[in-house]
Amino acid sequence: MRILILNWRDIRSPRAGGAEVLTHEIARRLVRGGHEVTWASSRPAGLAGREDVDGVEVLRRGSEVTTRLSTPRLVRDPRWDVVVEEINTLPYWSPLLARSPVVLFIAQLAREVWWYEAPPWLAPIGYAVEPLFLRPYRGLPAITISESTKSDLRGLRFRGDIHVIPMAAEGEALPVLEPKRPSGRLVAVGRLVPSKRFEHALRALAALRAQVPEATLTLVGDGPERTRLSRLAADLGLNGAVRFTGRVPEDEKRRILQEADVVVATSVREGWGLTVTEGARLGTPAVAYDGPGLRDSVVDGETGVLTARTPDAMAAGVAALLHDGARYLRLRENAWRRASLLSWDRTAAAFERTLAAAGASSSPTR
Repeated sequence: MRILILNWRDIRSPRAGGAEVLTHEIARRLVRGGHEVTWASSRPAGLAGREDVDGVEVLRRGSEVTTRLSTPRLVRDPRWDVVVEEINTLPYWSPLLARSPVVLFIAQLAREVWWYEAPPWLAPIGYAVEPLFLRPYRGLPAITISESTKSDLRGLRFRGDIHVIPMAAEGEALPVLEPKRPSGRLVAVGRLVPSKRFEHALRALAALRAQVPEATLTLVGDGPERTRLSRLAADLGLNGAVRFTGRVPEDEKRRILQEADVVVATSVREGWGLTVTEGARLGTPAVAYDGPGLRDSVVDGETGVLTARTPDAMAAGVAALLHDGARYLRLRENAWRRASLLSWDRTAAAFERTLAAAGASSSPTR
């Protein structure tokens, strides 16, 4: 197949996140399977307008917002067997433009994220109009990565087939679990942006240290919130207990995740919760907020712990897990076994089957 992917960021973007990792791992496997894949994206400073990345043709035009203005001609090109539109906040409107079948690829809806990431004047507008600009997509086949997002789409009256593909994670899982004596080493991974709510992780650490004085937190990632979070850590008296690593190479991230006792996740919303799975593959269970996506990557009481979405509840959940050695070992082993079964090959194969079905059965959208 000749496949066009629309995504506002590509894997080389300095703002690339879990969604771009997911898309790239799928795209390069599609190429390896004999398909031709073109990825239309924005063009950050310093990146070429066209680049071959692992066999995927990446075309970069405009900013993360204006790139949508540069793609209509490309989308209308009839050579595509299928157009995959990946919606991250704002759409490309491909159902109104494409002469080829269109498949929606959506890891998560924005919803509450608007209140954290958008300017105050824009947040209520974005929250209100998101269901409206998704209307042209309601009859399309859709691909997502969690039952949470599938449920959200059904709530917006999506009537097309919604395929939930399995998620995976970077790197190989540990072949065996080595013994670990938990002492309170927490880790949180992600871009330091408001919707990840890393300030909750800091406040949870402050509360946890009343019960586990040696508890520490390592924050892996960079972003616009770093200065504010550093000040908050100082205000909470956490100097020496919090480490900001910035962005690190993949092998360093794996080492940090493996050495930690617990992955903490406090996002307002996720498509899945990729860092939870990355930690689980290395034998580190998670304590996470009970929210969309995280409740899919964490099976409460089996592979980790879900808590109410407050720092105090997070601290209590971590403390209870650390103080129950038998429970910690059971959840740790269950998380590792479950995550070890996941692979990008399985993810890409499920994605490919959906595209093939869409290309064979869908009539072009006018």
